[in-house]
Amino acid sequence: DDHTTAARLALGLWDSLPDRVLLKAVEQGKLKTRAQIMGQARRMARDPRARIKMREFFHQWLKMDEAEDLAKDAKLFPRFDDRIVSDLRTSLDLFIEDILWSEASDYRQILLANEMFVNRSLAKFYGIDEPGQKGFKKVSLDPKERTGVVTHPYLLTTFAYADSTSPIHRGVFITRNMLGRTLKPPPVAVSFDEQEFKPDLTMREKVTELTKSRACQNCHSIINPLGFSLEHYDAVGRFRTREDDGGRPINASSEYQTDEGETIRLTGARDLAEYAANSASAQRGFVIQLFNHIVKQPVQAYGGDALSALRGSFAKSGCDMRELVIEIAVMSSQHREPTSKETAAK
Repeated sequence: DDHTTAARLALGLWDSLPDRVLLKAVEQGKLKTRAQIMGQARRMARDPRARIKMREFFHQWLKMDEAEDLAKDAKLFPRFDDRIVSDLRTSLDLFIEDILWSEASDYRQILLANEMFVNRSLAKFYGIDEPGQKGFKKVSLDPKERTGVVTHPYLLTTFAYADSTSPIHRGVFITRNMLGRTLKPPPVAVSFDEQEFKPDLTMREKVTELTKSRACQNCHSIINPLGFSLEHYDAVGRFRTREDDGGRPINASSEYQTDEGETIRLTGARDLAEYAANSASAQRGFVIQLFNHIVKQPVQAYGGDALSALRGSFAKSGCDMRELVIEIAVMSSQHREPTSKETAAK
């Protein structure tokens, strides 16, 4: 009934109870048609509670709350401290909110935009022209070096070791969260031990050697090319062209096989971001994860055509994330549970 519709809208968009406006719509019989429900969902999506819930989603999607310790080797990165980490987290939040609540709310720009929010300390640490004002300012950077959340230093720092990069950790994160692909648990747990490799090997060569077995390649043929494409960024997310000071040139190029079976060439972070932003399967994965966060149930529970319908409307809207949130809330609020007779008939 209409009360159930109102409750589902409020839980989906706010994790809360219906407000007076929504209850009044129920009392007046104005929460029956799709247009009426859509109108309420649009109103509710502008509420601060909806903003908080979306921030929580991006923290979950980007695993921002799973990073327990981002401390780095003090000798290798002497100026990277807790203040920088805190500022990076704020920077990433500001970047996401700036795109999410913009007029276009374009999901693709989350991956492609070459802007970054910096304050004086971040600008100094990452070699960016310092903003003339206090606090954070959005600055445009070289698109060959920065591309959305894919190269945001907070994430690059999270998925790295204390003293070096980690193509495996970065590759796994990109595979599962940004491309929506699944990975099987490794048949044998193998840890990365720096001391087991010759000192003159690059990180790419070490990972290639570590994962060369056929058993490892079942997943690492997917993971490694993605991780290697981010090797231009050190353990704290600074762009570099050589490994360590005076080291060998970075090789960030790889052949990557998509889940559709197509082989594409990735020459660095920009190629990776372009693929992730425009891949139908990656967008599909984003829809699935956002649906799970809003409704707390898998999208498959809402019918065999629910995912394709959401994916289609998402593409048609120009990948408008706010519109996707509203479509999900409306779909879940209108879903009718099968009766006992219908269930028995199946």
